[in-house]
Amino acid sequence: MIAFIQYSQASVLLYRLILLFLLSISNCAWSSNTIAIINDTNSVFNIGKSGSYFVDKNQNLSFDTIASDEYAKQFRPLNRDYLQFGMVQGNIWIRTDIAIRTTNSTPVLLEIDSPRLQYLDIYLPNLYENQIQAELGGARPYNNKQIKTPNYVYSIPANSPPVFTLYIKLSSHLPINAQIELKTLSQLSQDTQKDLTYTGIILGVLLTLFVCNAFFFTKTSHPMYLIYCILLIAIAVLHLALHDQVSQFFPNQTNVQERIYNLAALSCLCAIVFFSRLYFDTKEHLPIMNKWLISIGSINALFVILFTLSPERINILLLSMLAISTFIILIVHAVIAFMKKIPFSGYYLVARLTLICGHFTWVMSVYGIIPNIILFKWGLTLTIIVESMIHFTGMIIQTAPLLQRHSRKSKYSQTETASLLPDISSRLRRQINILGGVLSHLDQAATSNDTKLLLTSSLTANNNIKNLVERIELLSDIKENTLPDQLHPIALNQLIDNAYNNFQRLDQDNTLIELNTYKTNQVEILQNASILQHLIETLIQEFKHFTDQTLTLNITRHEMNREGITLLELSSYPLPTQIRATTASFDLGMHYIMLLIQYLEGEVHISENERTRSINIQLPIHTHIRPLNNDINQQSHFDIILFGQEDSDLQKALTILQNHANKIEHFTTLESLLDYLELPAKRESGSIILVFDNGGHIPHITQQRLMPLMRREDQCLLISNNVKMSLDYAKKLGFDELLACSELEAHLKQRISRLIQKGDRLKSTSLSRINPLRKTP
Repeated sequence: MIAFIQYSQASVLLYRLILLFLLSISNCAWSSNTIAIINDTNSVFNIGKSGSYFVDKNQNLSFDTIASDEYAKQFRPLNRDYLQFGMVQGNIWIRTDIAIRTTNSTPVLLEIDSPRLQYLDIYLPNLYENQIQAELGGARPYNNKQIKTPNYVYSIPANSPPVFTLYIKLSSHLPINAQIELKTLSQLSQDTQKDLTYTGIILGVLLTLFVCNAFFFTKTSHPMYLIYCILLIAIAVLHLALHDQVSQFFPNQTNVQERIYNLAALSCLCAIVFFSRLYFDTKEHLPIMNKWLISIGSINALFVILFTLSPERINILLLSMLAISTFIILIVHAVIAFMKKIPFSGYYLVARLTLICGHFTWVMSVYGIIPNIILFKWGLTLTIIVESMIHFTGMIIQTAPLLQRHSRKSKYSQTETASLLPDISSRLRRQINILGGVLSHLDQAATSNDTKLLLTSSLTANNNIKNLVERIELLSDIKENTLPDQLHPIALNQLIDNAYNNFQRLDQDNTLIELNTYKTNQVEILQNASILQHLIETLIQEFKHFTDQTLTLNITRHEMNREGITLLELSSYPLPTQIRATTASFDLGMHYIMLLIQYLEGEVHISENERTRSINIQLPIHTHIRPLNNDINQQSHFDIILFGQEDSDLQKALTILQNHANKIEHFTTLESLLDYLELPAKRESGSIILVFDNGGHIPHITQQRLMPLMRREDQCLLISNNVKMSLDYAKKLGFDELLACSELEAHLKQRISRLIQKGDRLKSTSLSRINPLRKTP
């Protein structure tokens, strides 16, 4: 008996637990806030949490009927923050109770965020019985809006009772997606500002891409960039139409948002199709696909007109099917191009996959399969922007010489080879004549100074012949693409010094060369160092002057926004008159230089300014920065000498140089400076002389007195306030550099470092830095 009683109690307890579980499930499924409350702590409330809805499929029920007790029982709870009803044939009625309990008179607004909604009616029966308080929607004029904002906003009357009922009627032949919220005025302003900020960022990205493509179109006249610009404009208009920011420009027209949306969407499809033709040049590579693309592009263009003129007469599903069909053809096009290994087809395939996946996800959010308001509002625009940027990357790479590696494998014709042989013979003839003269003289002359000079000349000529052979071998390696890999990094400064020393070994004309380097310290070349060194040697040899005119070569390193890549700029002037940037003549001169630049994937530009011709070469190189133990500013093998009267500029220079480890001297009179510099051979270190044009002395007379006492590595910098003083004129006076007094703080240290480098190079060469004076009879 006791066991039976215990069993009965356990059964009752189990039934109670089951009942409690069922009640909790029912409560979670159907429970919702019965009233929407706005107070001092809650500035926003989502109607989906408190409201209920009813679908009038026949669209024949009046408001009085809907508000009656009979239909009030048929409303079902929403219980969702974001309302997605999909395609609905009928009217959707939403009802909720509202209570506004703010202590101050804060305006409260009803915001309905429902892009492309056709009809929206608002009722407040407690205040105005069955009268419609707002008739909004895309099928109605923009001027119907009480508050002119992209979303539908209605101001709750200030005289509303403590608790009142709100009815909203939604109707559209498009998928209905809505987020309905009560907000205070400040909260609405914050949310609107946030949406406008995001829109501004997106439009900024599109504008940047548009400007870049417009620039490429003006430079290349290729229609691909023009079509791409049209695509970017269509994307921007599509985004603005989706967020209903275009209806305000047509305040009295109806269905403006839908018309412009259809126009922009189908224009995007047309632009993508015709852009695809030009991107791959399908007329040449894929003639069959070219016909398909023309057909689908023309069909899209036809539907642009139909959907824009009468969007309400054509089912929106047709637009979706048209987009899907277009994407299928484009993805087939991308796969075929990728399988046939058409250049840059990989970028196109990635872009197509990105677009079709993003559009498919967005369509699912439109029809309520994936309920996400962020995806619905921003997904399509961001997908097309990402797809466009992938295309843009591919177009940049197509036009950038840095990645056109296939140009190395160009074939050389018989005509080019035939023009090469005479050029070789003409260059070798001079060296052979020199060697012949030396050999004939050796048969007759004895050992003497003249014989030694001739032997030196013959060795130089022999070195030049070896250099020509090296050029031919390097040319052959480039042609066959058989250059050996670089095994070890080489310091850029060492490479430049090697090139300069090799030129000195080959020079037969006592050529005057000024070599300046900028930002080359601690830089190591990881690839193609031998070719870069050979290019610098060849530039000096081909551009040198056979007179007393000096050839200047500036070598500058520029940082680029690519990992491990540095841009090296070679600038040389003045150029001889016979130098032309042409590849018509296949020789070992300028054409050979152009081949080296092309192999290094660089760019060359020859300009002329005030009768001075210059060449500018930019080369991408792989580099590595290796920190050094001793910075160049800490090298003390050069003394810094300041010459001039004490004034604010000289005092500023002393302040800037006070942390230098170099020995610093200051002289106010020329005689004391000359006494210090007397007997150059006995001085232990070189000197960097800073001449300030502030003491009444004449700069060119000062330089004439200084030059006989300067060592090979000594450098002289003129610091002047004379705005008419130019660098060319200063160099004609004998100074190595010119610096304006206003640039002391910004450029003095850099200029001294450059002069120290130049002095180091001059010290290691056998040529004097001072040109021999010409004596006139």
